Amino acid sequence: MQVISQRTGDKLVAKVSGHLNASTAPEFDTSLDLQGVRELILDLLDCDFISSAGIRSIMKANQQMKKCDGTICLKNVAPLVFGVFELTGLSAILPIQKKMREISLDNLEMFSSGVCGECYRIDSETVVKLYRDGVAPHIAEQEKQFAKAAFVMGIPTALSYDVVSCGTRSGVVFEFLDATLFSDVIRNDLASMDRYAKMLSDTSMTLHTAKGDNKILPNMKERMRGYIREISYLLTAEQSELFLAKLESIPDDDHCVHFDLHSSNIMMQNQELIIIDMGDLSIGSYLFDVGLIYLIYGIPELGISQMATKIPVDQGVEFWNCFKDHYFAERSEEERKYFDDNKYFLASLRIIHVITFLTHVREEFENRLTKFLLPRILEENA
Repeated sequence: MQVISQRTGDKLVAKVSGHLNASTAPEFDTSLDLQGVRELILDLLDCDFISSAGIRSIMKANQQMKKCDGTICLKNVAPLVFGVFELTGLSAILPIQKKMREISLDNLEMFSSGVCGECYRIDSETVVKLYRDGVAPHIAEQEKQFAKAAFVMGIPTALSYDVVSCGTRSGVVFEFLDATLFSDVIRNDLASMDRYAKMLSDTSMTLHTAKGDNKILPNMKERMRGYIREISYLLTAEQSELFLAKLESIPDDDHCVHFDLHSSNIMMQNQELIIIDMGDLSIGSYLFDVGLIYLIYGIPELGISQMATKIPVDQGVEFWNCFKDHYFAERSEEERKYFDDNKYFLASLRIIHVITFLTHVREEFENRLTKFLLPRILEENA
């Protein structure tokens, strides 16, 4: 066994290689100088075996970090070692990041591309959604967990298998659906727009009536509070307060919300819709999703329907109007009026998230917010 440590301020990264067992645990203990350390990262990329003695050594290090209110994280954990951590319960105590399987895009077919990344077919059974550079690896792990939770709740979605890396990018491997992208279905049959809008409305209702597990899924309103504060540099103090106040006016809810629900994140299989891209699955009001759908299809001036779904903007508006009539037929007049009175603000929420999340399109979306949506939000509130 070998431990190579690198100290930067109060952060210590210790790379452990070889076997961490009864004979090497004492060496591991003495090699960690934790005096003044507030953040300990154990990189287990080359650690291929760990025993109970090794786990006790990790727990000793954890106790030392607790005494100084520090943190510990285990990263690049191989599948065999991670299995030991799960068996012993350590994975429920400490933050652990599994080692990601490395894949190559050589000879892989890309069949979908969006703002966040691309999808490639790996083989006849699996596909990979690969995030763009700059998206943190934990986002892929989060999407895998959210997709699993959605499947268990009965939301129609694909099985998620694995988190992988491709150079500096990370992604999630899903089952291959022998299905067609819903956007392609709509574009190839524009005469059936109302039928497809009804299908999206019904699928949305299935999602919005599924109760979310708050131990797994984040709260959408809490997420948005943080995002609005992050883009305060684009707003005056009064405008920031207005956005936060309008956010608080959205009714609280404990059901699921997708927050990127549109036809290019949906597949059609045997005349049934299957939702994909679960990275933003949260708990909150259906209004977050309806606002996003309005943003995608209902505001032709922004051109997002063409950009995100390849559905021409005029047909996108038609699709939105059909969807709105079907969806709000199941809701009260008061709910429909609330949406109509706040539609530009609700549409802005996804734009705000994109500004905080995707640096390569930040300026473009800042302009969409400040030059188009913000004036209309202020008019809504006048």
